[in-house]
Amino acid sequence: MRIYDRVITGLAALGALSLLYITCAIVIDVILRNTGSAPFQSTSAVSEYILMFSTMCAAPWLVREQGHVTVSAFTGQLPPHLRRGVGLLVQAVSVVTLALLGWRAGALALQKFQAGTVDMRSISIPSWVLFAMLCFGLTLSAIEFLRQLLRGQVYNGDAGGA
Repeated sequence: MRIYDRVITGLAALGALSLLYITCAIVIDVILRNTGSAPFQSTSAVSEYILMFSTMCAAPWLVREQGHVTVSAFTGQLPPHLRRGVGLLVQAVSVVTLALLGWRAGALALQKFQAGTVDMRSISIPSWVLFAMLCFGLTLSAIEFLRQLLRGQVYNGDAGGA
């Protein structure tokens, strides 16, 4: 489990570094445009791919740190025993939903891989890569919610989260 925990933390760091790359790429693109030089054609497309990549890398870590978006206006008004029950239910629904979405993304990745489809923009990448990123991030997020559920760690709206 320690290796797994380090992988999740490493993925979050990789996601943050990829956002740094986007920032630098856009700054360079703007400088090139404003100085009359030819900008890279791929900056926009690569930035879009990296946004999904960074999101899928950071999502499991955000779940672990309870930094994911939550709506506590309703649960904050409930008595503590009901708040915990609702929190457990929401976490269970989150596990199932993320696992199903991860499975579906994986199935689509396999389908795109077998078909050999390509996502064509200013650069071309195999279409399966996009769905594989989704499968990876959604499945790891489901695992993180499941780990919290099995440990009895329930977000109750009092601390953490947004």
